[in-house]
Amino acid sequence: MRHSTTNVLVGAVHVLLLAASVWLVIAGRQEAAQGGSGALLAGGIVSFIVVAALVPLTFVLLRSRADRTAMSDLLRRQLDLLERIQEHTLLSDSAKHIAYRRDERAMLARAIEEDIANEDWQAATVLVNEMRERFGYREEAEEFLARIDRSRADGQNRRITEALDHFQMVLDSRDWAAAYAEAARIARLFPDSHRTRGLEQRVRKAWEGHKKTLEREFLEAAGAGHVDQAMQLLKDLDVFLTPDEAAPLQEVARGVINKARANIGLQFKLAVQDHDWATAVRIGETIIDEFPNTRMAEEVRERIDVLRARASQAATMTPGPESLAELTAAARGGGELEGK
Repeated sequence: MRHSTTNVLVGAVHVLLLAASVWLVIAGRQEAAQGGSGALLAGGIVSFIVVAALVPLTFVLLRSRADRTAMSDLLRRQLDLLERIQEHTLLSDSAKHIAYRRDERAMLARAIEEDIANEDWQAATVLVNEMRERFGYREEAEEFLARIDRSRADGQNRRITEALDHFQMVLDSRDWAAAYAEAARIARLFPDSHRTRGLEQRVRKAWEGHKKTLEREFLEAAGAGHVDQAMQLLKDLDVFLTPDEAAPLQEVARGVINKARANIGLQFKLAVQDHDWATAVRIGETIIDEFPNTRMAEEVRERIDVLRARASQAATMTPGPESLAELTAAARGGGELEGK
């Protein structure tokens, strides 16, 4: 009876020890899955192996009816072993935290440096807060925060400089619509920077300055009798001037237009008289484009198809006398083109 009681007691103890070992293994796996040290899992495995190995020996001793003192010593050693394993597990977690504290701090600092280099300010700030709260390095954290602020400001200034350089390039090209669009884009991207204020006013100022320059150059060219240059400047001015602004220039513009019309009409007549059909076609098309509502343009339209045919024939052969005489007579037609 006493022997049976002892067997039951020893069996119960072994079951408890095995259950404790299994619990340590399960808890250790959960800890490892959460990024823990894994020491608890190792301790559970070791304890399970030790207890499992002692089971046969224990029951051999029971079957051999060893005295109770030996059995008690065996059980006590098993309990001491499990207690030492548990203490070792708890101690290793604390020891590891202390031993790796410096390495973790160095890794955290390197990660912050990489985020600063990559201009990932938000990630760097999160890591700095962890350094301050988890490790207690408040002074070093403040230094990192200051570096983040400086680096962010430097990056912002660099991007603003690049945007303003591109804006100036667009402004210099006198593409006013693109310049206004670029000014609005920069204002949206950097709303708090004093460097990006007043860009639309800069576009307007450049636009007004260019308009005044064109007006001055037009008047100078018209006064000097440079009709072709004055006509080109007048075309450029057309997109800038409102009717009220154009009113003071109307007399000068009318004189330039009349001179240009007379000049191009004379050039057309001379090209036809010289049988230079290709030049006559080119000048005739210019008359139609630039003076579409004039009597001169109407007369050119009546002759342009014949001129084109003659120009095509002249590229391959000498024109017949009938057509030549017809065109020459048309060119001499009483000077209809002159002055119209």
